[in-house]
Amino acid sequence: MAFAAVLRAGLLAVPLPLSASSPPPFFATSDYARVPRLTAAARAVRYRRRGRPSRAAAAITASLDLTEDNVRLALEEAKSELGQLFDTSVGITGQVDLAELDGPFVKLRLKGKFWHTRATVVARIGNYLKNRIPEILEVEIEDEKQLDDSPAAF
Repeated sequence: MAFAAVLRAGLLAVPLPLSASSPPPFFATSDYARVPRLTAAARAVRYRRRGRPSRAAAAITASLDLTEDNVRLALEEAKSELGQLFDTSVGITGQVDLAELDGPFVKLRLKGKFWHTRATVVARIGNYLKNRIPEILEVEIEDEKQLDDSPAAF
């Protein structure tokens, strides 16, 4: 009887039966703030920040064997993939050619003007070649004088 008297007085709250659409009982509806969902554009930005592979990395699918023809082929692919280094529309006349292939060592020849420093061009082309042809141990320049970026050098 005492329990019924407490209920009538409103001193004890009795939980209401839950429906399928109500939140779980540990969330008070007034205190619970809905978290807004991300829009498609926000999800796309979030996805890009996670480090999705670049188009250049995705284009490299299969490795090649270490032959002179494959090194020349990889150099041509590098020119198209690393287009910023070889953009002829802004007066860049730089060319990178295979000078010598001595086992796992590749020597390159640089000619013309480049937007970036010649050392940067050699490093980026070298990285591309090593990724494309894993047997390459080192990419070098044919002559150290070719790394000179002064206008008198070319």
